[in-house]
Amino acid sequence: MLQKTLFKDRDLELIRNLELDPSLESKFNALSAYFFWEDEIPSNITPDGLDVLQSLWTARSLFHRGLTLTDHPINPEYSRLVWEQALEEIPNWPGFKRLTLSNEDKAYYEQKLNQENQFD
Repeated sequence: MLQKTLFKDRDLELIRNLELDPSLESKFNALSAYFFWEDEIPSNITPDGLDVLQSLWTARSLFHRGLTLTDHPINPEYSRLVWEQALEEIPNWPGFKRLTLSNEDKAYYEQKLNQENQFD
């Protein structure tokens, strides 16, 4: 069971004020092998809020690879709980609107995942 809310009030307000910008290009996090977009993260979010967003990006990366939350390699139950609670707390978060990748992003993601040195 998770805490009462995933985000502190301030972070929750910042995230709820985010708006989807379909013109943005994805960015690849080589350490955790996930995509994120700049409109998914508010400036001045707390480190705790960022940790939750990183959990969401990691969970979403499973969908981008054709997997499910039960395929999470470390803690599938935690991943599922965070995802479900975030859907309730921040249903309009831009990150939930990118559960599937465009063909271009999918090809780029595959390239990055298969790249020997992802930091290049």
